[in-house]
Amino acid sequence: MEPVGQTTFWTVFTLVVSGIGGLMMLFTTHASEPTHPQAAHISRVSNLEVRSERVKVNVENNARILDEVKVEIKELRAEQRQSSEEILRAIQER
Repeated sequence: MEPVGQTTFWTVFTLVVSGIGGLMMLFTTHASEPTHPQAAHISRVSNLEVRSERVKVNVENNARILDEVKVEIKELRAEQRQSSEEILRAIQER
């Protein structure tokens, strides 16, 4: 087996040390960053889901109330029309 030359040794040594240094740098720079579930801000997503459900419930309630108000307005119009006709008849009879 031939001995490893000085240039080959330092080349391989430099490549290995560079690779290890790169991995260490990668680990240390990303150590302060949140992990993937934390990065997704799960609590914020949950809060948005709850808020969207609240909005959905509010919209459904408002739609139901609006339908009830429409019916009541129709009934009031009918009563008003009947009262107006009675007033007009009373005026005409005078």
